[in-house]
Amino acid sequence: MKKLIIPLLILAVVMAATSIIKRNKQYKTGGPAGTVAVSEDLYVEVTFGVKTEYIGPAEYDMTAMITAFEQSMAKKNIKGIVVVGFEPALVPIIDKAVDSSIPVVTVDADLPTSKRIAFVGTGNYQAGFKGGQKLAELIGSKGKVALMTKVGQSNLEERIRGYKDALAHYKDIEIVQIADTQSDSVVAAQVATAVLRK
Repeated sequence: MKKLIIPLLILAVVMAATSIIKRNKQYKTGGPAGTVAVSEDLYVEVTFGVKTEYIGPAEYDMTAMITAFEQSMAKKNIKGIVVVGFEPALVPIIDKAVDSSIPVVTVDADLPTSKRIAFVGTGNYQAGFKGGQKLAELIGSKGKVALMTKVGQSNLEERIRGYKDALAHYKDIEIVQIADTQSDSVVAAQVATAVLRK
């Protein structure tokens, strides 16, 4: 199992970087404020000695994601799984995989209570803190702000904590709302509209 850890970590880093690049491109090509367009871009990793797959539901669907994870575990010659660890609901299936001698690496968001062997991703608190500082700069260190997120998702909760801590240094900035978008572009647009009307 130890000899599999390095290739799995390399794969996790590549997949995390691909995810970040893809997400940044989606934000740049998004539609109206508060929405994110789903990109049709294809990302391919060309490497040697391994076969990789990038699977999962097209929409935010935790049941479908767990099902895809279970189906992956059942494949012949599975040597490792990389998963975005943003929902505690994934902990049992991660633990099941590791107990079955399938190493799991979390990327982008971590589930430290799981048996995953490693985490590769952004320091989400620090990303939020830096984002909060930049937001303060952009609004001239004063004003009312709302933060839009998916409540309960660990990596986003860390970012919100970073934003709050950064903005706490500015006495003339008030966080008026932390809005839950439910990771749904329609809900996000409705929430953004409601916040702006307030």
